[in-house]
Amino acid sequence: MKYLIIIQLLFLGLAVNAQDTTVCPCQKEISEAFVSNLKGQIYHGMPTLVGTEFYNESYSSGDIMLEGGEVVKDQQIRYNGRIDGILLLPPKSALEILLNTYFLKGFCLKNSKGNYDHCFTKLKVIKEFGSDSSLIYGEILYQNKLSLYAYRRYAFDKEVIVDVANARIAQSEFGPSFIYYFKLPNGRTIGFKKFRKRNLYQLFPGNKELMRQLFKEKHQRRFSDEQDLIRIAEILNLMYK
Repeated sequence: MKYLIIIQLLFLGLAVNAQDTTVCPCQKEISEAFVSNLKGQIYHGMPTLVGTEFYNESYSSGDIMLEGGEVVKDQQIRYNGRIDGILLLPPKSALEILLNTYFLKGFCLKNSKGNYDHCFTKLKVIKEFGSDSSLIYGEILYQNKLSLYAYRRYAFDKEVIVDVANARIAQSEFGPSFIYYFKLPNGRTIGFKKFRKRNLYQLFPGNKELMRQLFKEKHQRRFSDEQDLIRIAEILNLMYK
């Protein structure tokens, strides 16, 4: 793998607070760790954050898929659901790099056996409380004519008061607030959080009777956890023959 001697830093509108990143100082041990199409900024994080903002709390081995089709293998990465970004830990460095989303297509985290455990891809969706489309990283849960993705978002929950150095200060507590997306055969996405039977009927109002029939035929009685939702996606895919 060919390494770049100077990091090319591009600032293309990353949706990150200014306190999260700084310009990379291009130290030799960091710049030599970058391949030609991995670009980013040094990540500092949110100093007043409590709780968690990471889908995988510690760094994991994984592969990064680039928009040009190249795969950068066996990198130490973790996914930050607060800012919807991938962090890279370069070899021989303790500095975390927030990779520029523009150049990335997705990434896969590996398990202890070196097999893909969780794979994420860029997904064009309509976010909550808005009408404009945006790109997020969605974990691939099921892919067919009807596909299912999970946006592993970590959102603000509440403000908490903590004691620090004999002073009481306010900190922001973050935690998981996942959003699921069905992707239809025409490319349109439907976002939702709840997937009880009545919630699903509301997502596909014109197919309520067909859905009832499919759930009955496939003996789908559970509508409570993510594994149920994956099974439900397989069943609903039968609506698109």
